[in-house]
Amino acid sequence: MSISGFRIGLFALLALFTAVLGGGAALSQETPRQHLDAVRAVLVEIDAAFKNASLADSDLLRLRAENDPLGSELQGVIADLAPRLEASVKRLVELTPKSLGAAPANDAAAGELAAEKAKHDELDADLRTARALVLQVDDNNARIGAARRQLFARQTFERSSSLLSPVLWGGVAREAPDGLMTMSALVRDWINSLSFRLTRNQALGLLAVMLGVLASIFPMRWVARRVIARDPGATAPSRLRRALAAIWTSMVLVCLPLFGLGIVSYALDAFDVSDPRLQAIQNALFDGSRLLVVSNGLARGVLAPGQRAWRLVDLTDRAAALLFRLWLTIAAIVALERLIEPTADAVASLNITVAVRAVGGALLALSMASTLRSMIRAQAVAGAAPAWAPGRALGWVLIALIAGAVLTGYIAFATFLIEQMIWIASLASVFFLLTVIVQEGAEAVLRPDAPFGRGLMTMLGLRREAVEQIIVLVRGFARVALFVTAFLAVLAPWGIQSEDMFGSLRAAYFGFKVGDVTVSISSILTAVAVFVIGVILTRTVQNWLASDYLPRTRLDSGLNNSIRTIFGYVGFLFALFLGFAQMGLDFQKLTIVAGALGVGIGFGLQSIVNNFVSGLILLWERGIRVGDWILVGTEEGFVRRINPRATEIETMDRATLIVPNATLVSGVVKNRVHSDRVGRIIIALNVRFESDPDAVREILIGVARAQDLVLKIPAPLVLFQDFADWALKFELICFIDDVEMAGKVKSEMNFDLHRRLKEANILVAYPQLETQIRGAGVPQAPL
Repeated sequence: MSISGFRIGLFALLALFTAVLGGGAALSQETPRQHLDAVRAVLVEIDAAFKNASLADSDLLRLRAENDPLGSELQGVIADLAPRLEASVKRLVELTPKSLGAAPANDAAAGELAAEKAKHDELDADLRTARALVLQVDDNNARIGAARRQLFARQTFERSSSLLSPVLWGGVAREAPDGLMTMSALVRDWINSLSFRLTRNQALGLLAVMLGVLASIFPMRWVARRVIARDPGATAPSRLRRALAAIWTSMVLVCLPLFGLGIVSYALDAFDVSDPRLQAIQNALFDGSRLLVVSNGLARGVLAPGQRAWRLVDLTDRAAALLFRLWLTIAAIVALERLIEPTADAVASLNITVAVRAVGGALLALSMASTLRSMIRAQAVAGAAPAWAPGRALGWVLIALIAGAVLTGYIAFATFLIEQMIWIASLASVFFLLTVIVQEGAEAVLRPDAPFGRGLMTMLGLRREAVEQIIVLVRGFARVALFVTAFLAVLAPWGIQSEDMFGSLRAAYFGFKVGDVTVSISSILTAVAVFVIGVILTRTVQNWLASDYLPRTRLDSGLNNSIRTIFGYVGFLFALFLGFAQMGLDFQKLTIVAGALGVGIGFGLQSIVNNFVSGLILLWERGIRVGDWILVGTEEGFVRRINPRATEIETMDRATLIVPNATLVSGVVKNRVHSDRVGRIIIALNVRFESDPDAVREILIGVARAQDLVLKIPAPLVLFQDFADWALKFELICFIDDVEMAGKVKSEMNFDLHRRLKEANILVAYPQLETQIRGAGVPQAPL
């Protein structure tokens, strides 16, 4: 760019910035009441538009686009009025006489008080109006969402003729000849009009463009085959390399043909070749071609037919070939339907449109059934174990739904299922490829031994564990972002937008009210679905924390379990509240449920609540953690799980002891590993009086030092405890770093001590008891 061009661009940006500031200043000069009047006028127009019973989905989207900005504008007005009203209230307090019934000191004070009251009343009225309008905006959003869902349901579940209906095929037989004649006349008129509209040069130019596109097909195929990054000689490429090759293959096979179609479409528009009466057919032809191109690219990228080494999914070559053929067959059927439907509309034949959709649905169901049977048969011949059971079950369900809809006359529903099947399969393919690339790419780029990972550790001074945690977080957030995007894209054709996700869903088809709550089948199913999805997401994040993130931290296993459990409680309650919200039970209404729950607690749920709260205390105080070795009464064992009501303890004989949480909180519990896992071993030894104490001490010290698990610091200690009546008493005290190994180490030390005492000829003493037979006068031998 030249200097003059740069200056012109800079001046344009400055002018635009000045205009924006000027516009903002002009906008700020409007009073809040003028803002409210403008918003009220738009709301009146939206309300008037709702009175039209024949609103299309595009009309509802336009109303939504007009209604959404009003909420933010009203929030700005409220944010401006609220502090001004608060200041006016304080001003009134200062101006009002302190004595009850007293008059202002003078006329000026009275006038100032009256003016402030008028200002306060005006601000209060404007603020109340703004808040009421916010409620109206929210109500409009709910009305628009409900209207879109009702429109979707009405259009989708509209019943027409069955595929087997003689009336349908009789109508097709009557209308087909007239339709062919009408279409022939339209084509002849179009060709004749071209001879008048196109000059010789324009015709030659259009012909040159078409020939150029046709001639470029073979070079484009040659280029596509050369740039696809799949080496046939590769035996075991990495998962990241396979994913990158798959998405590159899809992009090449999609972009090049779409570029050619774009040139053809632009040429037809540039030379004004299209006829308005045939424009819908032309658009359908291009749409069908694009669908085939995209389906072919995605199918070849994901399934990699004939290249098992580069395939991301676990499928045999036979199964991949069958799925690839089915994918393209479905795309071809849908593309043909899209081409024939505008043709039938051009000749005003509804029966032909219904028949085309019905035949297309039947053919698609037959193709799917044939493919699934072939895959099952090939699997049985190969002797392989059954795989993809959920996918096969879903396939048979879709086949039954499509075939049943076609046979019962719900052609629109069958068409919707087919389109959604293609749309979801395409989205799932893209989501799968992007997920693999993000997961494997983050691991390959950020791992500590990679160049970028090492540079990150050097620049930021991070430890290896911190880099691994960053990898897990990046992969987790990327997966969530991709999933949410794909989920919203799947819901878009169902008349649900992202703005509708967190709003209250009203009854879709029918329902009745109990007080202020609307109870219907759809609201109950939606509430259950929201709750189940919330619980599934909570469990998924819990498993991710337990398996991926928390193990890479320096937190002990007990704290990891506490974090995972508390997150599960919070997620469960959040999912429960969301489910109630879908039925219209807000937090104010939930207080009634809380009151009833309080009565129930008072009558018979005290112990359950006590144990639940005790479990929270255990997780928070962490006096007892998962993995601790504790003694409860006469039982001891290892804590394996802290549940909401009770704690599971695995005893030494591998039994499971269920202890209520309240017992652990209020009772006496001995925790052998609360502060650390260091354990103490004590071995008592009694030897005869003639034994050498120094030799005994050396033997005991030698026994302790011979064990690798015995700690050097603190050093083993031998205590000469007592000169008993029958022996010399010694005690060996030593420590090990893991108390769980105390029993094994003590056993090994006893074996070693017995051997050393035997080699040193030191005898172990035992208690002696002298008895005397009364009247005999002769002492008996010691026992």
